[in-house]
Amino acid sequence: MTRFGRVPRRPDHWSSPHERARLRAAERLGWPLDPAEAAWLDDHLAECPACASIAAAYEQDRLSLRALRNDNPQPPRDLWARTAAAIEAESVARGRTTSHPGAARRRRLPLGALSGIAVIVLVVGVSALSGGLIGITGPIEHGTLGGEDASGSADLSSGFAQSGPPPTPFAVDAGNVAYVRGGSQGSVYRSATIREVCPAGGGPECAPIEEPAPKKVAMMAAPRTIISSPSSGRAVAVGRGTAGGDQVVVVDLPADTATPSPTGTPTPGPSVGASAPATTGPTTPSEPPASADTNPPTPTPTSSARASAASSPSASAPISPSPTIAAGLAIASGMTVVGDSAAFSPDGDWFAFTARPVGGDRGPDVYVWRVGESSARPLTRGGASVFASWAGDRVVVSRPAAAVIDGQATATSVVLDPSTGSVTGEAGAVWRPVVDPARHRAVAWAGSIVADGDATGWIPSAGRLELRSWPTVDGEGPVADSQVVYDGDLADYDVRWDQTGEWFGLWVADEAGAQVGRLSLFHVDPATGTLSRPKDAPKGESAMAGFSIGEGRLAWATPPGKDGEGSRIQVVAWRAGSVGSVETVPGEDLVVVR
Repeated sequence: MTRFGRVPRRPDHWSSPHERARLRAAERLGWPLDPAEAAWLDDHLAECPACASIAAAYEQDRLSLRALRNDNPQPPRDLWARTAAAIEAESVARGRTTSHPGAARRRRLPLGALSGIAVIVLVVGVSALSGGLIGITGPIEHGTLGGEDASGSADLSSGFAQSGPPPTPFAVDAGNVAYVRGGSQGSVYRSATIREVCPAGGGPECAPIEEPAPKKVAMMAAPRTIISSPSSGRAVAVGRGTAGGDQVVVVDLPADTATPSPTGTPTPGPSVGASAPATTGPTTPSEPPASADTNPPTPTPTSSARASAASSPSASAPISPSPTIAAGLAIASGMTVVGDSAAFSPDGDWFAFTARPVGGDRGPDVYVWRVGESSARPLTRGGASVFASWAGDRVVVSRPAAAVIDGQATATSVVLDPSTGSVTGEAGAVWRPVVDPARHRAVAWAGSIVADGDATGWIPSAGRLELRSWPTVDGEGPVADSQVVYDGDLADYDVRWDQTGEWFGLWVADEAGAQVGRLSLFHVDPATGTLSRPKDAPKGESAMAGFSIGEGRLAWATPPGKDGEGSRIQVVAWRAGSVGSVETVPGEDLVVVR
């Protein structure tokens, strides 16, 4: 459970029969179930060994707690002496004495009564912890985040239940959050409007996100990430292909975002030529410009035009009767997409990502696709370059410097023209700088990099994440205006700015390629450039890789919960200094469209 609380579940919302069974198994420990629900539960437990095992564990826990009633714990021998001394000190401090006739009687509590009180305190404490009555905060970030005090301590004041009336939801104008939900019905698309959120801690008024009617989509079986274009209803989905390796597919989003073309294939952008039709066989991406890198050319992956269709929906689900996303245009396949930095250019004309061969015989390179072309093409060669971000209409690329000692190297970043591959600027000795929309600042790794475990890529080694002015500059010491964003060990990170350039989200992971990490929200003062973390903003929240930020909100998919509960889409929104949250009901294979 996160520090943002948990919204109550509606009785008709179940992500799976296992979730329903495990909740009912817990509920029946305290009171009888409805006869129909009890009969359903017995039938399910008879057929599901996993749920039956959990139900048995619940019963064992109940018996263990009940056994505490017969166990009379012995209090410490000096318990009463210490308690009496504390009472005496408090009385003296308040100007009272203990000469009142009842005072002596109050001291003469029998030892058995004290033992009973100790048992009650123990049972109540265990019940509060197990039942979630005490709202412990989410996981604390490994390492130090910018915005903490000098001691590096985290604020835990909001992690405990508050007395008085529950928090009241407040209105926000956070736009839409789009996501794809998988499962036995196939993939469905939803785009929910975020109109109100609850303060940290939640409350009974904090209902789940009101989800609109789902729209069936047909794409790869389990997309890992979906990136929408800033200028059209187009999106790029990345996931496992049918022939091995990853597949990068261009699709049209459903009609509430943009009306798909009659054929379901991507519509060409206004600044480029007609879109190439989906091919029926492998094609070879265009050769990169000669200036993109100095290393000799190597074989490139092929692209395929076939995207696997999702399974048909359940007849009982209120889902659009036919897919609103037809099989899209596969611009690359037979490769491994590296990291989560893939992104459209601000004008939506280009898409860039990092990939390497499936076999691992060569490291990563940067690939670009222009709207209207039939396939992506490599922008760099040599197997040692990664896509960092877009700086306007230019691609920021990072790679190790020439000297590599004991597997470690100094990072360097350059700015390339996506059309020609020519270098148009230097970004300094930093790794993967993520530039804000106004190109005033960037978050970058300042330090060394090291070859990852497969020796096919590079990850941060010794250093820290910093907020710097853009473009960054080389120098012997730290940049004068740099501010620490994260100071600790990490193997991977993802930074995304909102459209104002005042807010950014930071996701960090302890292992390269990890799908679960820790997400935090930061604010940059537009006048002074000062970095801060607002009160109640997410800090080190468990999150799946790939998050969305914009329109005054941050959205991500939570990892699957305990006891078979599915993931949720968590949304944090802010307005006039107030930060609140809201979330969906659980689901399977949730992916935020970012």
